[in-house]
Amino acid sequence: MIRKAIFSVLVLSSFASFSQGTDKSSVIFTVAGDPVTVGEFEYVYTKNNINNQADYSEKSLTDYLNLYENFRLKVKEAEAMKLDTISSLKTELEGYRKQLAKSYLTDKEITDQLIQEAYNRSKQEVNVSHILVGCDENANPADTLAAYKRALELRARLEKGEDFAKLAKESADKYKGDPSAKDNGGLIGWFTVFQTVYPFESTAYNLKPGQISAPVRTQFGYHIVKLNNIRPAQGEIHVAHILLKFGEKATDAQKAAVKDKIDSIYNLISQGKLTWENAVTAFSEDRTSKSKKGELQWFGVGRMMPEFETAAFDLKKDGDISRPVKTTYGWHIIKRLEKRDLAPFSEVKNDFKKKVERDSRSSVAKTKLVDRIKKENNFSEMAANRKAFFGSIDSAHIANGFHKDSVKFSDATLFILAGKTYSTTELAAYIQKVAKKRKDKNKDGLLNEYYDGFVTQKCLDYEESQLEKKKPEFANLMKEYRDGILLFELTDRQVWGKATKDTIGLQSFFDANKTHYMWKDRADAEIFNSTDTKIAEEARKMAEKGKSVEEIQSKLNKEGSRSKVSVISGKYEKGQYDVVDKTNWVKGLTPVTKLNDSSYQFIFIKDIAKPEPKTLKEAKGYAVSDYQEYLEKKWLADLRNKYTINVNQAVFKSLIKK
Repeated sequence: MIRKAIFSVLVLSSFASFSQGTDKSSVIFTVAGDPVTVGEFEYVYTKNNINNQADYSEKSLTDYLNLYENFRLKVKEAEAMKLDTISSLKTELEGYRKQLAKSYLTDKEITDQLIQEAYNRSKQEVNVSHILVGCDENANPADTLAAYKRALELRARLEKGEDFAKLAKESADKYKGDPSAKDNGGLIGWFTVFQTVYPFESTAYNLKPGQISAPVRTQFGYHIVKLNNIRPAQGEIHVAHILLKFGEKATDAQKAAVKDKIDSIYNLISQGKLTWENAVTAFSEDRTSKSKKGELQWFGVGRMMPEFETAAFDLKKDGDISRPVKTTYGWHIIKRLEKRDLAPFSEVKNDFKKKVERDSRSSVAKTKLVDRIKKENNFSEMAANRKAFFGSIDSAHIANGFHKDSVKFSDATLFILAGKTYSTTELAAYIQKVAKKRKDKNKDGLLNEYYDGFVTQKCLDYEESQLEKKKPEFANLMKEYRDGILLFELTDRQVWGKATKDTIGLQSFFDANKTHYMWKDRADAEIFNSTDTKIAEEARKMAEKGKSVEEIQSKLNKEGSRSKVSVISGKYEKGQYDVVDKTNWVKGLTPVTKLNDSSYQFIFIKDIAKPEPKTLKEAKGYAVSDYQEYLEKKWLADLRNKYTINVNQAVFKSLIKK
């Protein structure tokens, strides 16, 4: 957004006060009667004088007062021209507001707590097992209660001494549990933050080794979690590997042959008879990593097969190579390249913030915010009306999308927020907008999801509508951005665009200021290049005899030949072209020299042109810039004549500190 870049001076976000003794509501100056308060002036002064330049001296304040007067004059003119009614500018401002509001529509305190909690947890890794009693996230109350009771029964059996793995397998068979438990007895293994759903993670991290949790609900059902062990975080590791595969249907003899081969490769590497790079190239069957010397991406706990992960982290120093390691993919030899520990919180806070925002735990902060909005604004629901509305919709209708006109329901109040009522008709329109064909939830599950989404949206919409009243910094930023886009539009019309489109005015300005646009001494030069030293020398001899560039190229540039003469011609001031700068700036030919790229070059200085005026075409960039400056000064003078500025000197002087 170019306006945001150009007017970054208007869109900074810090606030600092420097005048403790002056009332912020005091008027420091007016523009055509419109007041500018001390609070507004000190806000922009402090923001825009960074690096300790806001020293509150009389000179500093006077200079900035003049700048800010000019700014307010331009905004006044933009408003007088009703630029704030232009639809494209209003759309841009609303888009900016939506983006800015996002950072305010969250419970910052809860979010910060979640970020810190995640970082603290990341310092440790947990090893857990679980028993799952499967239950759909939107199961009816009877099925949900039945699943919870089964989980309680299983936990009671654990307390009586029954084997955890046995019950995990039983639940997998009988109660829609974790299918993998049939093989691993419910063992999940080691993991850390962000690798499982938040309720499960929190349960695991709040247990002590050997402890078994009460049933905990996730979208998968009820889990009974056992913490097997806990250890300090291992960090992340970067390794390379050599892989020899064996297929799922490989015979014992075939597997043994693969094992013998990987052992042989390991021995050759260990004895120094085979380099790692050659071994990867010759033997590795991992096509993805083979071209990269076997290198894999950085990984931490829970990212690789447990056997591979354990062997990698067991390597003590960079360059160490593991003995052959077997996984379900085949046999590996692993080489440690680098290892890194968890970085300090200050370095990874932003990364953790992004992860929290993407993770299921982000709903905690949003739920907390919505609860606060409801409480602060006297939220109340009409449960009977909600139930009646749900009853008017059949399962097939909601599962295949939703069209409000094909459902008969009474328009009734669903809830009240901040004194405003929200009806079944509004909810129906919302559902029609967001509903899709879905089979993942039953009717009540879908309707409850849509209703909760509608309530959340209306709560957040209301909170957003109050941001200017509740958050002064938000109001300041919106005002600044609004003024900034108006100023951009107005300046483009009065200065930037005018300077480029007003060709007659530009020419008149240029003619009146020609002496400002002069060429300095220039070397009129021809720069000859060739990849062949003989051709370069021949070209120089011809130039010395007065042959033209065309004659030289016609004779020496043979068709089909790779070695030809190229020539760059032009007039150059000192500092424009380093190749010309290195000459003696006298008429004549330089010797043929060899360049770093193995080409050959000589330069023919035809003349040293004396200073002369530039044409408008030659000076256009500078002339347009100067013309813009001229137009702006004239425009500001006109604005100061048009709008009266009155400065309250007593208030202004009260701000001076030195």
